[in-house]
Parts: sequence; C-alpha cells; structure tokens
Amino acid sequence: MSKLVQAMQSIDTLKNMGLKVLVESPNTLKIAMPREGNANHLGGVYAGAIFTLAEFPFGMMCINKFGMSEIVPVIGEITIRFLAPAIGDLTVELTVTDDEWDEIERETKARGKFKIIKEIEVKDAQGKVNTVLKATYFTLVARK
Repeated sequence: MSKLVQAMQSIDTLKNMGLKVLVESPNTLKIAMPREGNANHLGGVYAGAIFTLAEFPFGMMCINKFGMSEIVPVIGEITIRFLAPAIGDLTVELTVTDDEWDEIERETKARGKFKIIKEIEVKDAQGKVNTVLKATYFTLVARK
C-alpha cells in the first residue's frame, strides 16, 4: 500500500467512501468514487461526498510530496457548482506540475504561507463534467 493510500485510509470519512486510486504519481492523482455507499435521499450521489471527493486530493498529494514536518496544506475556500444530478460513479483527477511543486515549496518556506488556486472537475462514468470547484488552498510552514 502506497504512502498516499495509507494517508487516505487514516481518515475515517475517506476510508468509508469506497474510494479507489486509479492513477497515482508525484504529479497526478485520479480517484474514483462509487455511487454505492455515497447515495443521497433521491438515489443520486450525496453532495457532501462529491465535495469531499474533489477537496481532498490536493492535500493528500501535498502530504505525499512534503510529509507533515515542513509544509502542511489547508483548505481556505471552495466554490462549487453542481451541473447535473450525479446518478452514478464519479472520478476526479488533479495534476500539480513539477514547476508548481517547486513554487509551492519555495514560496511557502520564504513567506511562511502560500496560496494555491485549483480548478477541479468531477466527472461521471462517461467523462462528462458533473461538478466544478474552484478551491483555494494554503500551504503553511509546519509548526515544530
């Protein structure tokens, strides 16, 4: 089990969502979430589960990249647009380039805090965009 999957399994909410890692690299994380176990009162996917699916990958990638001893990620703000009812399994894919990682590390260490904005798309099984998020994350110098 990879360090990233271990980190995901250490968070009860994520562990209970039935998530599956489809792609894992230092720069890309693609996660699938089944509708089963994440359904709402109408039989579609619960909005909170969609939010969680989209919100956590950057933090997990950041922890995988830097650990928790020097730089830690936090979420600052998210706006979310649900474009259609989610009636099946969903995926999210997030990419952070080497240049972005370098900037995050350099600026966080120089300033103590750095702001990152990510546009995130959640897609259905047919690859159609279901939900769009604009997420503002911060990386902070870890307190020792």
